[in-house]
Amino acid sequence: MNGNSLSLKIEHVNEILKKYLPGNDDCGKICEAMSYSVLNGGKRLRAIMLLECFRMFSNDEKLESDIAEPFVAAIEFIHAYSLVHDDLPAMDNDVLRRGKPTTHVAFGHAMGLLAGDALLNYAFECIGKISENTEIMENSYSTRVLKAFRVLSVKAGYSGMIGGQVLDTTQEYTPGTYNFFIDPSIQLEFNDEEIERLRYTLRIYELKTSCLFEAALMCGAILGGAGEKDIEELEKAGRALGLAFQIQDDILDMTSDSATLGKSVNIDEKNGKKTVARMLGLDKSEELVKMYTAMAINSLSAVGKDDKFLLKLFESLIFRKL
Repeated sequence: MNGNSLSLKIEHVNEILKKYLPGNDDCGKICEAMSYSVLNGGKRLRAIMLLECFRMFSNDEKLESDIAEPFVAAIEFIHAYSLVHDDLPAMDNDVLRRGKPTTHVAFGHAMGLLAGDALLNYAFECIGKISENTEIMENSYSTRVLKAFRVLSVKAGYSGMIGGQVLDTTQEYTPGTYNFFIDPSIQLEFNDEEIERLRYTLRIYELKTSCLFEAALMCGAILGGAGEKDIEELEKAGRALGLAFQIQDDILDMTSDSATLGKSVNIDEKNGKKTVARMLGLDKSEELVKMYTAMAINSLSAVGKDDKFLLKLFESLIFRKL
């Protein structure tokens, strides 16, 4: 992947976020905490994927500004809120995020909780502002906005990302409920109970991580005017990519350090949670990462738009170091 190309896209997304974030003068400390949570670094993967998918189906720059950019801001605000809440003492109790103190450490526990709440609400406020654009609301683009709005709401909600957080927090599972494909060539010397635990953990990853990747790819495509078949393929791509991404995160948690990652390591182990990498070991986990990445690339290729940037982005996540 061309590093300059990716860095330029990150810079572009950051400019969009700055444009949509409220100024600190608007409501004081809460806005400062919101900005801190959002602008404190980040890969901007979800926002970049959303924009790339929009551009796969539309080259209308004005339409991109009018309807895609509000969703870019929204999905990054939702992602930021989820990290703020995930770091809270009631969840992972983490003190480091992207090399800086987590929001609740920097601003206090109550303000961290409220900053997360505010970002979630503000995400949908940003999308709601599209309704003020009469040109958009008086033609078929409003249908695209409403459809993308529903996708983002569901993927981020109780049956999506939040549902994954619930499973992760409770660690309660029902045997026989979770069915995830694992290539038979990846030999697992597990008993039935261990297989169930692995599938349960993959289900957590699907909800906590994959759902926002799915939302990014699907919303971009919907806003750009994609058909149902392409949207379904991109949902599959986001699901597989999220699983690969999270397992690679597990691997880095075991092999890297806080200085490199910019966040605490071994948090799940300290909290008594088993990750896929700790269950399978590094070699088999790396095989799973490659398997799910290949599945994501196959689904992306099925769309037939030959998006070389997205393809290389998917591939690059296998080898990421942070």
